[in-house]
Amino acid sequence: MKMPGRAPSSCLQLDYVRDTLFGPVAQSVECHAQLAALNLQGHPALRLHIHPPLPDKVERAHSVAFVWQGRRYRGVVRDCGKCGDGGLNLLLELQ
Repeated sequence: MKMPGRAPSSCLQLDYVRDTLFGPVAQSVECHAQLAALNLQGHPALRLHIHPPLPDKVERAHSVAFVWQGRRYRGVVRDCGKCGDGGLNLLLELQ
């Protein structure tokens, strides 16, 4: 995967799935985000920093998909954490 260490902030269409008591719920929103390529125990991964305002219940997402610069990415959320700027970091193990 050829990506810079940290990409500039960009608007992207974020598709995510979260589990509820009634089964999985898929949501799709447009948001501003920034990406950074990572290595997660030998597997390709991304840190997705979502800028505020945060999409509804995105912190409960278990999988995420989006298109970045013409390429489709999808991954499983391995970690989630709030940031001091009001944003949210998602650690995605790419699939």
